[in-house]
Amino acid sequence: MDRKSPRYPVEGFTLIELLIVTVVLAIILSLAIPLMQRQMHSNRLHAETSRFFGAINLARSEAVMRNQPVSICPSSMAKTGTPECAGTYADGWIVFANTDKDKVVDVGADEVLQVFEGLAQGFQLTNRDGTREAFELINYLPDGSSHSMRTLMFCPPSPSVVQSLSIVLNIVGRARLVEGWGQCPAA
Repeated sequence: MDRKSPRYPVEGFTLIELLIVTVVLAIILSLAIPLMQRQMHSNRLHAETSRFFGAINLARSEAVMRNQPVSICPSSMAKTGTPECAGTYADGWIVFANTDKDKVVDVGADEVLQVFEGLAQGFQLTNRDGTREAFELINYLPDGSSHSMRTLMFCPPSPSVVQSLSIVLNIVGRARLVEGWGQCPAA
């Protein structure tokens, strides 16, 4: 039997079919990759913001539960192991029971409740204007209030098309998330 007979049909793709599939695939990928990158930046920004938001909620609830001041301060304790308030929140932060409401973790008197790693590389945590990195101590009193108003803005690595996320603290200590509230500084 001859292999070119109708009983043995030719299998495979023609060159034209392969070119069409390649062009369609290239178009789909050129549209999908930027959208996936945007989604990845957005997800990572939400994750970084959620970690800090969790620290705020922990500090507030612990202040009420312990009936004593609890603070959040920038600290690189996750890397160094030393409980001290120094640097900026981009380096990491700690939540600690702060009996005297100062900017010092007093050995023996203050208890470190939780230690947080710094922000992922390229992410920034600034004031709402984006003019300086965030470094100020956040105190929660036994009634759950903070007695200070502030906005902490999380910025994705630039250049990015993802809007900033901000944590807004009101004077009674309630925190809320706001998207696109402020302009991120250029890195």
